[in-house]
Amino acid sequence: MNLPPKKVCITTLGCDKNRADSEVLAGYLQRAGCQMIDNDAEADIIIVNTCGFINSARKESIDVITGKLQYKPHAQLVVCGCIVPNNQQELKDGLPEVDVWWGTKDYQKLSELLTGKTAVEGDKLLSTPPSYVYVKIADGCNRRCAFCTIPLIRGKYVSRSIDDIVKEVRHFAELGVPEYILVAQDVTMYGLDIGSNLVELLRAITAVDGVKRVRLHYCYPELLTDKLLNEIATNDKVVKYLDIPLQHCNERILKLMGRRGSASSYRNLIKKIRQIIPNVTIRATMMVGFPTETDEEFAELVQFMQDVKLDYVGFFAYSREKGTAAYSMQQVKAAVKRERLRTIERVQKTILDAKHVKEKGSTVHVICDAVVNGVARCRTAAQSPEVDPCVYISQTENSEPFIVGREYDVRL
Repeated sequence: MNLPPKKVCITTLGCDKNRADSEVLAGYLQRAGCQMIDNDAEADIIIVNTCGFINSARKESIDVITGKLQYKPHAQLVVCGCIVPNNQQELKDGLPEVDVWWGTKDYQKLSELLTGKTAVEGDKLLSTPPSYVYVKIADGCNRRCAFCTIPLIRGKYVSRSIDDIVKEVRHFAELGVPEYILVAQDVTMYGLDIGSNLVELLRAITAVDGVKRVRLHYCYPELLTDKLLNEIATNDKVVKYLDIPLQHCNERILKLMGRRGSASSYRNLIKKIRQIIPNVTIRATMMVGFPTETDEEFAELVQFMQDVKLDYVGFFAYSREKGTAAYSMQQVKAAVKRERLRTIERVQKTILDAKHVKEKGSTVHVICDAVVNGVARCRTAAQSPEVDPCVYISQTENSEPFIVGREYDVRL
């Protein structure tokens, strides 16, 4: 007797690297005969791929898992991802209703456990719009930043081979996906463990027929070499966009974080990037309220932001995490952290507003990521999906309908 295929619904929390993991798992499950759906109420297996980077992310993960318990009478509940490795026994005790706890690796084995079938190698299942795909080029991290739990969760940095990555890219290029966003905890460290490097990888990917754009996320400042910057500048298929986790600019705070750099060295780096790559877009992440951060050091960060005028910045307040070096340091009061976060976000909003005023009336080239209720959500090359502002275009009765994945020239 042929049984109907198991219906599987995956909820992914956290970063784009988690999304890439979920896509790999979904590929294994589909090849094992499962049907991937978007509705928990109809699923036989419900999977939550969690984020455990900071306390608020863990809380969100627990809330989502708890919300899935209502489907337990008819569905198997599986929890995987970053919340599991360092909290498994505590989680098992608190949520005995969960059927399977899994970590961040060996998703082919998880597929075998859930389906009873030998995992078949193949391509991951795309969950993004057909205009872009996240390509995870490495896992883990060798750095020991004082605030970060990723090495405790994901382990050491391990690069995928160039052949393996190019095989994935070629598959999606044949399907017509134009943009490839390379992600890892640090893409600039790619290949150092396998005798390769990021420039070599970029050249291999951009040589694939059908690849129109390659974008880099999470480029650590000290590994932005002249060779890499020149490759970005001269390779027509590499987007002139850099996402750099600077975190701060004060030298004492950076040293406490386990990072190298200073306001002076970062100013020089940004100046060099802009000289080598004309019209580059620079995105950064910045942290406020790191242990012992003084009012004067925060003011230095504010002044730095006003001076360098980065295009986009993601800000977050320091989160105290067990197992990290910063856990035992003198903590900044929560109210102070919240106020500093509000202050620096206002500073960046002023910078961004001025940038948008200058762009008004210009014509830009965009790609369409989605069309909802007659409104197209589009991006320029200077905008990365999910983290940067978008270009929204209302459909008019007389205009040609926007199509996801297509490119257009629009006037702002």
